[in-house]
Amino acid sequence: MENLALFLGRLHPLVVHLPIGILLLLALFELAGRWSRFPRLGEGQRTAVLVFGAVAALVAAGLGWLLAEQGDFSGSLLERHQLLGFLTAAAAVALLIVQGLRWTRVYAPLLTVTVVLLSAAGHYGGALVHGEDYLTSLLPARWQAVLGVEPAAAAQARTLPLDPATAQVFADVAHPILQQRCVSCHGEAKTQGDLRLDSWEAMLLGGKHGALFKPGDVAGSRLIQRLLLPLDHEERMPPKTKPQLSEEELTLLEWWVGSGAPQLRTVAQAAPPPEVAEILAERFGGSADAEPVPDRGAVLAQATALGERLGIEIRPLSAEAPWLTVSARLQLKQFGDAQLAELAAIGPAIHWLDLGETAVTDAGLATVAAMRELRRLQLDRTAVTDAGLASVTPLSRLESLNLFGTAVTDDGLTALKALPRLRRLHVWQTRITPAAAEALAKEQTDARRIRRWEDEIAARERMIRAEQFEVTTGETFPAVKVAFPPPGEEKAAP
Repeated sequence: MENLALFLGRLHPLVVHLPIGILLLLALFELAGRWSRFPRLGEGQRTAVLVFGAVAALVAAGLGWLLAEQGDFSGSLLERHQLLGFLTAAAAVALLIVQGLRWTRVYAPLLTVTVVLLSAAGHYGGALVHGEDYLTSLLPARWQAVLGVEPAAAAQARTLPLDPATAQVFADVAHPILQQRCVSCHGEAKTQGDLRLDSWEAMLLGGKHGALFKPGDVAGSRLIQRLLLPLDHEERMPPKTKPQLSEEELTLLEWWVGSGAPQLRTVAQAAPPPEVAEILAERFGGSADAEPVPDRGAVLAQATALGERLGIEIRPLSAEAPWLTVSARLQLKQFGDAQLAELAAIGPAIHWLDLGETAVTDAGLATVAAMRELRRLQLDRTAVTDAGLASVTPLSRLESLNLFGTAVTDDGLTALKALPRLRRLHVWQTRITPAAAEALAKEQTDARRIRRWEDEIAARERMIRAEQFEVTTGETFPAVKVAFPPPGEEKAAP
């Protein structure tokens, strides 16, 4: 019987539209009948419509009550929706009684009240599913002001510090994400699954499935588990019909839970890893090491002069942007730390830097460390050692590093862990062991994120296949010709 009640409760969203359509159409026909060009409803017709409307309203209210008992929804929105739904059903029954008693003076006012109750119940029902601000969030600001609607962003506004290091990990980082993506279904007005995320105290209470998170245990926290479910999974949060969290938002929530889910700790106290620190810097007003985009004309003029004086190749990477690719490889040992220091003038514009086979040493890498926009760095067959690699840790945007033929050892790989975007590392003919290289690759690869993306790709592919329309006309099959002998020439069977 319990499963039957659960099944019937889930029919509420389907049945609830019946009384809405019947009673609204009744009101429209009654209103239209006041004009001579439209026929009035007969007594029998009106009674028949009211019977269907009242029965549908009672059934919808009953199924709604069964659905609410499942505990997936709670809060003030549910209470208002339930109350108005029951009042609408009662008003529909009262209308049927009034019609039967021929109380014509009471009929029109009661029908008006019924329509008002029906509209209000429908509004709160829609807010339960789509969020309390579903209708008002897209209104122009001027209309919101006229209606007295406070924008959701303004209601939760909080002055953020300019320095991300002083920001509160929960109040300034984690909770704004939950507020934007989750509170419409897990707030004071709507509390789906008995879970509220609109305050720290409410989050600690958890929901009907238990605690929301386990401090320090990312994989074991229900919050993260639900966020990482496949897109078409019925328990995925947010559901696929809602706006999804970005990769940066997921990374920040995972970091918050993994760092112990602190409430009052600052970002500096939580000591975020490089990848998280970069995301935080951008969210709080730009990257921590961001510099103004160089002027293309000035950069090209300096680059031309430097290229001629040093005998190196300097070219722009595109026809519009100021970013440069610099190669000193052809100068071989004539290019050393002193010549590298002269590139500091155009350092903020260098994306690719090739110092392979030059005389650059560990000391020269201090100049490279100031090139914060660097994406590719080639140091193959140079005198660079483990000590020099410690200088390149500020290169947070570095994606590719070539150390082929250098004296770098396993110890030098420690510094590379601080490079959040490094994805290609060439260490052939170095003193780095295969085991250390594999360990670094494993540590720097987020296997959970890759699996999540693979699951999302699989879900999207299933959605694409479900949406595709195929037609078979038979034209793709080759025609088969069968030759029959002329009549009278059939061969006798042996």
